[in-house]
Amino acid sequence: MKIRRSRHEHRSAHDLPIAFVGTYVPRRCGIATFTRDLSDAVIAADRRVQTTVLAVTDARCTYEYPERVRLEIRQGIKGDYARAAEFVNYSDIRLVSIQHEYGIFGGDDGAHILDFLSLLRQRAIVTLHTVLEHPTVSQRAIVQRMSERCERLVVMSQLALDLLEKAYDIPPDITELIPHGIPDLPVGKRDRHKASFGITGRRVLLTFGLLSPKKGIETVLRALPSLVGRFPGLIYLVVGVTHPEIKRRTGEEYRYSLEREAESLGVRDHVVFRNQFVDQGELCRYLQAADVYITPYLGEAQITSGTLAYAMGSGAAIVSTPYWYAQELLSEGRGRLFGFGDVDELTGILETLLADEVERARLQRSAYAYSRQMTWPAVGEAYVQLAWRVLDKAVAPKPRIVPEPGLPELRLEHLIRMTDDTGLLQHAIRSVPNRRHGYCVDDNARGLLVALRSERVAPSPETQRLITIYLSYLHHSQREDGHFHNFMDYRRNLQLGRSSDDCVGRALWALGATVRWAPDEGSRLLAREMFDRAMTLPLGFSPRGCALGILGLHSYLQADPGSDVARSTLESLGGALVQLYQREAGLEWRWFEPRLVYDNAMLPLALFQVSSVTGDQTALRVARESLAFLESVCFAEGHLNLIGNAGWYPRGGKRAIVDEQPIDAAALVLAFHGAYTATGESQYLARMRESFEWFLGANRLGLSLYDFSTAGCRDGLGASGMNENQGA
Repeated sequence: MKIRRSRHEHRSAHDLPIAFVGTYVPRRCGIATFTRDLSDAVIAADRRVQTTVLAVTDARCTYEYPERVRLEIRQGIKGDYARAAEFVNYSDIRLVSIQHEYGIFGGDDGAHILDFLSLLRQRAIVTLHTVLEHPTVSQRAIVQRMSERCERLVVMSQLALDLLEKAYDIPPDITELIPHGIPDLPVGKRDRHKASFGITGRRVLLTFGLLSPKKGIETVLRALPSLVGRFPGLIYLVVGVTHPEIKRRTGEEYRYSLEREAESLGVRDHVVFRNQFVDQGELCRYLQAADVYITPYLGEAQITSGTLAYAMGSGAAIVSTPYWYAQELLSEGRGRLFGFGDVDELTGILETLLADEVERARLQRSAYAYSRQMTWPAVGEAYVQLAWRVLDKAVAPKPRIVPEPGLPELRLEHLIRMTDDTGLLQHAIRSVPNRRHGYCVDDNARGLLVALRSERVAPSPETQRLITIYLSYLHHSQREDGHFHNFMDYRRNLQLGRSSDDCVGRALWALGATVRWAPDEGSRLLAREMFDRAMTLPLGFSPRGCALGILGLHSYLQADPGSDVARSTLESLGGALVQLYQREAGLEWRWFEPRLVYDNAMLPLALFQVSSVTGDQTALRVARESLAFLESVCFAEGHLNLIGNAGWYPRGGKRAIVDEQPIDAAALVLAFHGAYTATGESQYLARMRESFEWFLGANRLGLSLYDFSTAGCRDGLGASGMNENQGA
């Protein structure tokens, strides 16, 4: 976390110091550009405004930020958000403006922003750059909690206002509509701008933005053969670099596929791919040179588009697919819409507009006139007026979100220490890897799950390296029949033999997560091949093998929802668990087996995931009942008391307390999270937190199993002390 001194420490009581929280230039991100333009606009609108930026930074990159950036928040570092709030609290900043997009903040769905708000004492407003029609429980809860703390939620379209009320239960009295800002460009002089690009006299089509398969560029390419026959000078400019996430996963594969398609269609000489991040000035020149601007996006659920807003303000005629924002902006004759992927409809519209200068000019005038309310001077004035209204309110600021006790930062030092170029070692002598016991599939599958999760929260070359190592280990250990050789000694000799049900199930869980979340296509494809080989093995497994297999199938189906084999296998495994429960459970013993043993919470977690895929209410009921039973057993004394390995807990017998295992506490954390995701009931979040705090000392002995110095976890809780070893 970096803090810079300001040259403007002394302000008068009449000044309006505003802090903006979001990404910021030179980071190449639409939110970064928006944050810069908005902060410029409010300064221009009112000379009393002074701005400070708290820039959310990608830890993998180093940026030369301008002086306005006083503090950097590392995206995945939870503690940075609390420290940023304290920075604001002890400054003279009067208002905070948050630029919200789920993907730019750390934590699940960007939940770390709530840590910032929980400690913030100043008033705040938030601009929502994404509003979803069908948010997940987590996404919905984050916006709701922001609405409880912030004075206003600002959106950029009427539809977004409607969705906040219908999908998020946000009352309309705390929402505000302020359009997406655009540069205030003069109309006309199109020929002069064409000349600057060496395309004088040619009709110009333009699409701008970060390149990705969702942009639908292929639709325009497939319309060109008919068009260039009638308009031989036609040129289509595709301006923008490949989306960073797409490039990270598949490189320039998509761009190359577009170039090959243009070649095969015979229109390569009529298409220019400008693979470069262009600054705002150059972008405006491109827009002012275009006769027709096209947004051929393939999905409906887009609530705003900076490029569409910019195009309206440039005086181009606009043709678009009917995603939400386009429907709203281009209504009443301000543009033309065509169906998603409909090449023939697009061709017809473009033929008309390119041939009919009168109609093209009418569209250009209509869009330009409407866009005057969207210029940055107008938008900056709207935000300043909102800021003064918020600050002039007689009532006190909204109450802070009650902060929860801090959790340790995500640290991978011990995982890295336990990993060599073969895989994750099984055991340790205290914090030192014990090479005598070699490796196993179970631990490398767990390591793979942790590395994938870490890559989602805080992407880095180190997490990507760990993903590769653990996946490679699983691949080397898998047999042709899909089973695994579980153990390998330190000399890399596999111990041949069929693996346990748990081993296969845990490997499937990790492979399914890899299919869904791995950052590169090669890892995802290899994991899919391995998963397919073992997919149906859990049919007939013991309960934990079934449950772990379900977790893998759930992730696999998120990546490939059309897989009939995966879905039918998941349904069969879920049905088997429900039958076990119905056979064993009674009024006093609501469980799947005649005794509670290890990794118990994985069973209800699996059924929560079955219900989320299939909608099976019986599976959901059994999941809730069995988790409630496990909760009643394990939280009987006010804190988490796990079932001890030294004897377990047989029905009607005495419960063992000695030798509590971290795997069981982790399983409860996951199960309560799964329950919350399935039901939206907040009491599960409280239990999730309490389960995690077992690692930090909220346990029978009051001892922290987490080692804050090594970032490792001790192996268990005995009768009067801990097992000090920190194995995998």
